Amino acid sequence: MTQPSLVTEDLTIRFGGHVAVNKVSTAFRPGELTVIVGPNGAGKTTYFNLISGQLSASEGRVIKDGIDLTGMSPSARAHHGIGRAFQLTNLFPKLSVLENIRLAVQAQSGDGWRIWRAAAGFSELTARAERYLEATRLNAVAHQPAAALPHGDQRKLEVALLMAMEPDIYMFDEPTAGMSLDHAPDVLDLIAGIKTDPTKTVLLVEHKMDVVRALADRIIVLHNGELLADGAPDEIMSSQIVRDVYLGKSGVSA
Repeated sequence: MTQPSLVTEDLTIRFGGHVAVNKVSTAFRPGELTVIVGPNGAGKTTYFNLISGQLSASEGRVIKDGIDLTGMSPSARAHHGIGRAFQLTNLFPKLSVLENIRLAVQAQSGDGWRIWRAAAGFSELTARAERYLEATRLNAVAHQPAAALPHGDQRKLEVALLMAMEPDIYMFDEPTAGMSLDHAPDVLDLIAGIKTDPTKTVLLVEHKMDVVRALADRIIVLHNGELLADGAPDEIMSSQIVRDVYLGKSGVSA
């Protein structure tokens, strides 16, 4: 079996007397897309925040490729290949789509964020940025300000920025939330494409079961901050305890 790229050991966080994530231990492997599901308040996004460093663990560890990341900042974890999708388009809303991607490429290359250097000096960076632009099907809006994009294209730009950082671990928190039926398949296709790379590990928080069925190699179920179930999609979908706790009579909720 492939060695894990990412491991959480007894990962725990407390807010006062409330334990939001409680001793979650699991491993994630390259070439695998794991969907994390659970009812409202299950701790899914909090668990993501602990992995990417937006929250500091009360107990436990986050380990990537044998390196303990637990005490590291989000930027240090990003340097070690943890990629978390956020609304990054808000970072430079007045710059064009292409300029946003080029800046992400520039940051990944170690050249810093020197925005105002002559454009002629960016030929290689621009060429790389254009490849991500094409991969995310944003060519038609390349020169529009990021802030002017419709929501669906902003989410695609978010994926493009993440791809430009070339992480080993891709983390997506409800990537199609708020998207129209027309735009959602584009983002899902991008994630499916990332999944085909055997060197990449993909973690996805999602509540839409059609998305889960289409993408998941594996499903993890969180409930009250604890790991309730972990297995293949068919196994998890047919589990009575998962159906009782997660699906219930009223259907799926995030």
